[in-house]
Amino acid sequence: MEKISILTTPIKFDKSDYISLLSLSAGAAIVRQNKLGELVVGENGWNIDVRNRRIKFGEREFDCGIIGSESHYDGTWLWGWANTESNLPENVFAPSRRAKRALTECAEFQTAKFGLDEIHTGHNLSMITASVSEKNACYYRCPYEGGAVFAQIEGLPEEIFAPISLSELVKNYVEIISSLYCDHKLLAAGMLHANGYRFEESENSLSATGEQNLRLDFEEIEGLNRVINIFLQ
Repeated sequence: MEKISILTTPIKFDKSDYISLLSLSAGAAIVRQNKLGELVVGENGWNIDVRNRRIKFGEREFDCGIIGSESHYDGTWLWGWANTESNLPENVFAPSRRAKRALTECAEFQTAKFGLDEIHTGHNLSMITASVSEKNACYYRCPYEGGAVFAQIEGLPEEIFAPISLSELVKNYVEIISSLYCDHKLLAAGMLHANGYRFEESENSLSATGEQNLRLDFEEIEGLNRVINIFLQ
Protein backbone atom coordinates (compact mmCIF):
# COMPACT_ATOMS: atom_id res chain seq x y z
CA MET A 1 0.00 0.00 0.00
CA GLU A 2 1.32 3.42 -0.97
CA LYS A 3 2.85 5.47 1.82
CA ILE A 4 1.20 8.87 2.35
CA SER A 5 3.37 11.35 4.25
CA ILE A 6 1.83 14.02 6.46
CA LEU A 7 4.25 16.48 4.86
CA THR A 8 2.21 16.34 1.64
CA THR A 9 -1.06 17.25 3.37
CA PRO A 10 -2.63 20.01 1.22
CA ILE A 11 -3.08 22.54 3.99
CA LYS A 12 -0.95 25.40 5.21
CA PHE A 13 1.11 24.51 8.28
CA ASP A 14 4.34 25.51 9.95
CA LYS A 15 7.00 22.82 9.45
CA SER A 16 9.00 24.28 12.32
CA ASP A 17 6.14 23.95 14.81
CA TYR A 18 6.05 20.73 16.83
CA ILE A 19 2.34 21.00 17.71
CA SER A 20 1.44 21.37 14.03
CA LEU A 21 3.43 18.24 13.13
CA LEU A 22 1.89 16.32 16.03
CA SER A 23 -1.60 17.44 15.02
CA LEU A 24 -1.13 16.27 11.43
CA SER A 25 0.35 12.94 12.54
CA ALA A 26 -1.64 11.83 15.54
CA GLY A 27 -5.01 10.90 14.03
CA ALA A 28 -3.92 8.27 11.54
CA ALA A 29 -1.07 7.15 13.80
CA ILE A 30 -3.35 6.42 16.77
CA VAL A 31 -5.80 4.47 14.60
CA ARG A 32 -2.92 2.41 13.23
CA GLN A 33 -1.40 1.85 16.66
CA ASN A 34 -4.74 0.48 17.82
CA LYS A 35 -4.84 -1.86 14.84
CA LEU A 36 -1.27 -2.96 15.60
CA GLY A 37 -2.41 -3.88 19.09
CA GLU A 38 -5.42 -5.80 17.83
CA LEU A 39 -3.89 -7.60 14.85
CA VAL A 40 -0.27 -8.19 15.87
CA VAL A 41 0.56 -7.58 19.51
CA GLY A 42 -2.55 -8.90 21.25
CA GLU A 43 -1.61 -10.96 24.30
CA ASN A 44 1.75 -11.93 22.80
CA GLY A 45 5.02 -11.27 24.52
CA TRP A 46 7.65 -9.25 22.67
CA ASN A 47 11.36 -9.58 22.08
CA ILE A 48 13.65 -7.16 20.27
CA ASP A 49 17.01 -7.87 18.64
CA VAL A 50 18.31 -4.32 18.30
CA ARG A 51 21.57 -5.11 16.50
CA ASN A 52 19.83 -7.19 13.82
CA ARG A 53 16.85 -4.82 13.65
CA ARG A 54 14.16 -7.40 14.33
CA ILE A 55 11.23 -7.40 16.73
CA LYS A 56 9.07 -10.39 17.56
CA PHE A 57 5.53 -10.70 18.90
CA GLY A 58 4.78 -14.31 19.68
CA GLU A 59 5.86 -16.19 16.54
CA ARG A 60 5.58 -13.19 14.21
CA GLU A 61 8.73 -11.24 13.39
CA PHE A 62 9.18 -7.85 11.71
CA ASP A 63 11.83 -5.34 10.68
CA CYS A 64 12.48 -2.55 13.14
CA GLY A 65 14.77 0.36 13.89
CA ILE A 66 15.33 2.56 16.92
CA ILE A 67 13.65 5.96 17.11
CA GLY A 68 14.91 7.02 20.52
CA SER A 69 14.67 6.38 24.24
CA GLU A 70 13.09 7.79 27.37
CA SER A 71 15.05 7.97 30.61
CA HIS A 72 13.03 7.80 33.82
CA TYR A 73 16.09 8.85 35.83
CA ASP A 74 16.36 12.38 34.46
CA GLY A 75 13.10 12.66 32.49
CA THR A 76 14.73 13.12 29.11
CA TRP A 77 14.41 11.95 25.52
CA LEU A 78 17.48 10.89 23.51
CA TRP A 79 17.24 10.46 19.76
CA GLY A 80 18.67 7.28 18.29
CA TRP A 81 20.94 9.25 15.97
CA ALA A 82 22.48 10.93 19.02
CA ASN A 83 23.19 7.69 20.90
CA THR A 84 26.89 7.62 20.08
CA GLU A 85 27.84 5.42 23.04
CA SER A 86 25.78 2.39 22.00
CA ASN A 87 28.43 0.89 19.67
CA LEU A 88 25.57 -0.22 17.41
CA PRO A 89 25.63 0.06 13.59
CA GLU A 90 24.29 3.37 12.26
CA ASN A 91 21.50 1.64 10.33
CA VAL A 92 19.94 0.56 13.64
CA PHE A 93 18.92 4.21 14.10
CA ALA A 94 17.70 4.77 10.53
CA PRO A 95 14.16 5.91 11.52
CA SER A 96 15.50 8.73 13.70
CA ARG A 97 17.98 9.80 11.01
CA ARG A 98 15.25 9.94 8.37
CA ALA A 99 13.05 12.06 10.63
CA LYS A 100 15.98 14.40 11.32
CA ARG A 101 16.50 14.86 7.56
CA ALA A 102 12.79 15.30 6.84
CA LEU A 103 12.11 17.82 9.63
CA THR A 104 15.08 20.16 9.43
CA GLU A 105 13.04 23.17 10.54
CA CYS A 106 11.68 21.60 13.75
CA ALA A 107 13.99 22.09 16.74
CA GLU A 108 12.80 18.96 18.55
CA PHE A 109 14.03 16.76 15.70
CA GLN A 110 17.41 18.48 15.52
CA THR A 111 18.16 18.51 19.27
CA ALA A 112 19.95 15.39 20.50
CA LYS A 113 18.49 15.32 24.01
CA PHE A 114 15.78 17.30 25.79
CA GLY A 115 13.30 17.12 28.65
CA LEU A 116 10.05 15.19 28.48
CA ASP A 117 6.68 16.74 29.35
CA GLU A 118 2.99 16.14 28.59
CA ILE A 119 3.45 17.12 24.94
CA HIS A 120 7.00 15.92 24.39
CA THR A 121 6.62 12.19 25.02
CA GLY A 122 8.15 9.16 23.40
CA HIS A 123 4.74 8.26 22.01
CA ASN A 124 4.18 11.65 20.38
CA LEU A 125 7.70 11.87 18.97
CA SER A 126 7.37 8.34 17.59
CA MET A 127 4.01 9.09 15.96
CA ILE A 128 5.54 11.98 14.05
CA THR A 129 8.60 9.93 13.13
CA ALA A 130 6.48 7.10 11.72
CA SER A 131 4.29 9.59 9.87
CA VAL A 132 7.23 11.01 7.89
CA SER A 133 8.94 7.67 7.26
CA GLU A 134 9.52 6.39 3.73
CA LYS A 135 7.42 3.26 4.35
CA ASN A 136 4.20 2.52 6.20
CA ALA A 137 5.20 2.05 9.82
CA CYS A 138 4.03 1.84 13.41
CA TYR A 139 6.07 1.95 16.61
CA TYR A 140 6.35 -0.03 19.82
CA ARG A 141 7.45 1.04 23.29
CA CYS A 142 9.96 -1.45 24.73
CA PRO A 143 10.36 -0.76 28.46
CA TYR A 144 13.45 -1.58 30.47
CA GLU A 145 14.57 -0.76 33.99
CA GLY A 146 14.95 3.00 34.12
CA GLY A 147 13.32 3.85 30.81
CA ALA A 148 12.05 2.66 27.45
CA VAL A 149 13.24 2.31 23.87
CA PHE A 150 10.86 3.20 21.04
CA ALA A 151 11.20 1.05 17.94
CA GLN A 152 9.72 1.76 14.53
CA ILE A 153 8.22 -1.35 12.92
CA GLU A 154 7.94 -1.96 9.17
CA GLY A 155 6.65 -4.82 7.03
CA LEU A 156 3.39 -5.02 8.98
CA PRO A 157 0.10 -6.38 7.59
CA GLU A 158 -1.38 -4.02 4.99
CA GLU A 159 -4.76 -4.01 6.73
CA ILE A 160 -3.24 -1.91 9.51
CA PHE A 161 -2.83 0.92 7.00
CA ALA A 162 -6.07 0.40 5.05
CA PRO A 163 -8.25 3.52 4.69
CA ILE A 164 -11.14 3.84 7.11
CA SER A 165 -14.66 5.11 6.38
CA LEU A 166 -15.63 8.69 7.14
CA SER A 167 -17.92 7.51 9.93
CA GLU A 168 -15.06 5.56 11.52
CA LEU A 169 -12.76 8.53 10.99
CA VAL A 170 -15.16 10.85 12.82
CA LYS A 171 -15.58 8.37 15.67
CA ASN A 172 -11.81 8.21 16.18
CA TYR A 173 -11.41 11.95 15.70
CA VAL A 174 -13.84 12.73 18.51
CA GLU A 175 -12.06 10.31 20.84
CA ILE A 176 -8.63 11.77 20.02
CA ILE A 177 -9.53 15.43 20.54
CA SER A 178 -10.83 14.58 24.00
CA SER A 179 -7.39 13.48 25.17
CA LEU A 180 -4.74 15.12 22.95
CA TYR A 181 -3.58 18.74 22.98
CA CYS A 182 -3.51 19.63 19.30
CA ASP A 183 -4.86 21.83 16.52
CA HIS A 184 -8.22 20.25 15.64
CA LYS A 185 -8.18 21.49 12.05
CA LEU A 186 -4.74 20.06 11.31
CA LEU A 187 -5.71 16.83 13.06
CA ALA A 188 -8.73 16.45 10.76
CA ALA A 189 -6.71 17.38 7.66
CA GLY A 190 -4.02 14.84 8.52
CA MET A 191 -6.56 12.08 9.10
CA LEU A 192 -8.38 12.80 5.84
CA HIS A 193 -5.16 12.97 3.81
CA ALA A 194 -3.70 9.79 5.32
CA ASN A 195 -6.89 7.92 4.45
CA GLY A 196 -6.95 9.12 0.85
CA TYR A 197 -9.81 11.62 1.13
CA ARG A 198 -9.61 14.86 -0.82
CA PHE A 199 -10.89 17.80 1.17
CA GLU A 200 -11.73 21.44 0.63
CA GLU A 201 -10.59 24.08 3.07
CA SER A 202 -12.03 27.44 3.92
CA GLU A 203 -10.90 29.77 6.67
CA ASN A 204 -13.09 28.11 9.30
CA SER A 205 -14.05 24.71 7.89
CA LEU A 206 -13.00 21.51 6.14
CA SER A 207 -15.27 19.41 3.94
CA ALA A 208 -14.79 16.00 2.35
CA THR A 209 -16.85 13.48 0.44
CA GLY A 210 -16.65 9.71 0.61
CA GLU A 211 -19.46 7.27 1.29
CA GLN A 212 -20.95 10.25 3.18
CA ASN A 213 -20.46 14.01 3.22
CA LEU A 214 -18.42 15.50 6.06
CA ARG A 215 -17.99 19.09 7.19
CA LEU A 216 -16.15 20.32 10.25
CA ASP A 217 -16.36 23.91 11.50
CA PHE A 218 -13.67 25.50 13.66
CA GLU A 219 -12.90 28.58 15.69
CA GLU A 220 -9.48 29.79 16.73
CA ILE A 221 -8.80 29.90 20.46
CA GLU A 222 -5.39 30.97 21.78
CA GLY A 223 -3.69 30.25 18.47
CA LEU A 224 -5.16 26.78 17.91
CA ASN A 225 -8.21 25.73 15.89
CA ARG A 226 -10.93 24.05 17.95
CA VAL A 227 -13.79 22.14 16.36
CA ILE A 228 -17.24 23.56 17.09
CA ASN A 229 -19.47 21.55 14.71
CA ILE A 230 -19.23 18.20 12.92
CA PHE A 231 -21.75 17.38 10.19
CA LEU A 232 -21.77 13.87 8.69
CA GLN A 233 -24.59 12.77 6.42
